[in-house]
Amino acid sequence: MVDQLRSVAEGFPSDGSVAFAALHVLSYVHWCRYLALLGDERHAEFEAAMDLFVHLQESRPDLLPPEVRQRLQVQGDTRESDDGLDEATSQAVVILQSDASSADLDRVIGLLRGATRSAGRWHPGRALALSNLSAALYMRSEESSGDADLDEAIDTATQAVAVTPPCHSNLPNYLTNLGLALCARYESRGDVADIEAAVAVGRRAYRALPPGHPNRVGVLLNLSGSLHVRSATTGDLGDLAEAMDLLRRGSKSVSDSDPDLVMLLSNLSTLLMTRYRRKGAERDLEESLSTVRFAVQKATDERARAAPLANLGAVLLARFERLGEAADLDGAAQSLRTAICTLPKSHADRPAALLNLCLVLLTRHERTEDPTDLTEAIRAGQAAVDATPPSSTARAARLSGLGNALRARFELTGDRSDLDQAITLGRQAAKLTPPGHGDAAAYLCNLSNRLRIRFDQGGDWADLTEAVQTARLSVQWTRIGAPETCRALSNLAMALMARYEYVRDLDDLNEAILAGRKAVPAAAADASNLAGMLNNLGIMLRVRFESTSEPVILNEAIDASQKACQVSEPADPRLAGRLSNLSLALQARHQLFRETNTPIEADDLAEAIDLSRRAVELAPVPGPRRASFLSGLGNALRAWLDQTGDQESVDEAVAAFQEGLSILPDGHPDRIGLLVNLGLALGERFAMGGGHKDADAAIRAWSTAAATQTGEASARVTAAERWGALAAFLGRVPSALDGYATAVKLLPMAAWRGVGKTSLERLIADRSGLACDAGACAVQAGLPEEGIELLEQARGIMWAQMLETRTDLSALAEERPILAAELIRVRTSLDHFERVQLEE
Repeated sequence: MVDQLRSVAEGFPSDGSVAFAALHVLSYVHWCRYLALLGDERHAEFEAAMDLFVHLQESRPDLLPPEVRQRLQVQGDTRESDDGLDEATSQAVVILQSDASSADLDRVIGLLRGATRSAGRWHPGRALALSNLSAALYMRSEESSGDADLDEAIDTATQAVAVTPPCHSNLPNYLTNLGLALCARYESRGDVADIEAAVAVGRRAYRALPPGHPNRVGVLLNLSGSLHVRSATTGDLGDLAEAMDLLRRGSKSVSDSDPDLVMLLSNLSTLLMTRYRRKGAERDLEESLSTVRFAVQKATDERARAAPLANLGAVLLARFERLGEAADLDGAAQSLRTAICTLPKSHADRPAALLNLCLVLLTRHERTEDPTDLTEAIRAGQAAVDATPPSSTARAARLSGLGNALRARFELTGDRSDLDQAITLGRQAAKLTPPGHGDAAAYLCNLSNRLRIRFDQGGDWADLTEAVQTARLSVQWTRIGAPETCRALSNLAMALMARYEYVRDLDDLNEAILAGRKAVPAAAADASNLAGMLNNLGIMLRVRFESTSEPVILNEAIDASQKACQVSEPADPRLAGRLSNLSLALQARHQLFRETNTPIEADDLAEAIDLSRRAVELAPVPGPRRASFLSGLGNALRAWLDQTGDQESVDEAVAAFQEGLSILPDGHPDRIGLLVNLGLALGERFAMGGGHKDADAAIRAWSTAAATQTGEASARVTAAERWGALAAFLGRVPSALDGYATAVKLLPMAAWRGVGKTSLERLIADRSGLACDAGACAVQAGLPEEGIELLEQARGIMWAQMLETRTDLSALAEERPILAAELIRVRTSLDHFERVQLEE
């Protein structure tokens, strides 16, 4: 009953100091309970009654029970420092309302601590003094990140609320101070109990103020902020909706000229953005943008305009991510720079603005490759981290953002220290974020991505293992239906594909495909993400087909790749890669039909050639990507030659391979594949009557490939074997013997213990005739002893590999992870695997 009375009384505050009727009833209820109870409960009721009676004494002392009147009278007669408490409070209020320095705060805290200790227990000004002491401690904790100050601020604010009548006009202010301190401690320590308490006291404060009260907007802002924070922690969209409703009501209750309107609108825009990121509804994004632009318009000076400008930058970045309009990205950068220049260094909103500027500039760098944007992004990200207390939950987002920028610089410069630091920051961000937090999955995604990249660089098996584990955890922590679901699933697929490429475990490939299939419907709300997820799925299915030769899998791969191209924007820079992937899948189906004598229903090859040509056209800048597209085009044209005998197609194929080689620098591992394919195209043109010039060029390409030490060993064996065969056909026995001998010498490198089981079986099958061809060529050259030596060497290597019990690296990695990691590092140095280029 007492709690209900207090709640009702808080809902009907007076416009003076105390509502007499409520005070009278509540004080006597507690007094009667004191008289009736025993033990600790009796003492608590006595204290509660006295806290109320002291206020009743001011207006109607005659209504006090005799015992109470006597106690208060004794306190008044014996207390000499009562006026000291009032005076200390007055001085504190003046200082706190000014721009208080650290020394001022220390003085206020010392003054109020002393005054509250010496004043009487039931002094009517005690609550005001305690609340001001709490405010001073809270302000000092913001400057020093002192947990002890924050704890004391909450304790003193709690005492101030406890000794204040529920209908007292100052109660909302005391509750607000308590709520601010609780919210700050949650941000510092992440204890959910603190944010729950902050919401509860915020609701009490809002209920205790009548409509039109001058402090109502401030209380409303604090309550909506606490609800926003709790929503981020629990994922409860109901909290978000309640917070938005409060801000909408608040904005309607103030005039257009009221300075509070700007803050109400700016905060409403932030909440709409939060819901947009959770649900992906475009209407929330557009309402957020129109709301924050209106807030900027209503701001009367630069200082008032700073906070909404910072929010505007974040909203424009989100719209760019959805629509891809460069103007939004430029506008975001301009808004954030202006806000940061205006906001004081100590302003609470400045670190968030710095982080958003970091993200905007990083995104623009990825689009334009402007290194100055990246440099500024890292500087802004570092400033955001430096301005955030080490224990703050807000620090995680800033650590992750800076890590993303450092990873981008690593990709630009190759400086391993940037990648190492990005991983360290990612681990810190994940550690600071509880599993239920809305951003936890995103931080884990970023960390997994960086670990996978470092594995690619150094071959440390522990990095790849952690990348897979972290990616799986990010999927588990992603909320059902959240927009980031597709990214978490895609990241898991990429980590599993990286592991599959090294150990060739089909379980990894199958799990990656399963994640890719789930990512497609999760990305359906965003066309740009959908295209990437479809493209990745198509690549993974094509890789599965190459391992298992399942036609149904290849058809699914083609379907996914076709849809990826269809939903891609014409100006998307990733479209070229998607076209090339579809071309490769169609070429694979054409080859399957020819090998199985299946009637070709669709002209896959003609479409593949057209797609490869478009991919080359969309990649005009010389570089590895264009070289890869040229290689795909050349192979499609070679297949067309095989099907139609068209002389022009082989000429175009030769030109494509030659251009690709001219792009890649010496030592690039992809040069070997281009040299092998160029040799094949030249050999085909020679067979069509092209003359010995083509044959000479083919042998030269293959011999160069065989001698190139940076590239796939099996491709070098192929090149040497082709060189030997063509030279033998031309009657150039010494050259042919050199080619075959080179192929035999390269076999141990191609068929070594680190090669995956599937790759080894394919290599053995493809080289079944090498030993005989090499031996026969040596005999023809009049060197029978060398022929026997080559024959036995080649056969010995192949038989040894077939007869030994072979396992892939997955079993070794489970039993001896350090040894497996070392083996992978060696293999990375000796061999080059054609990496699957999935989109992030």
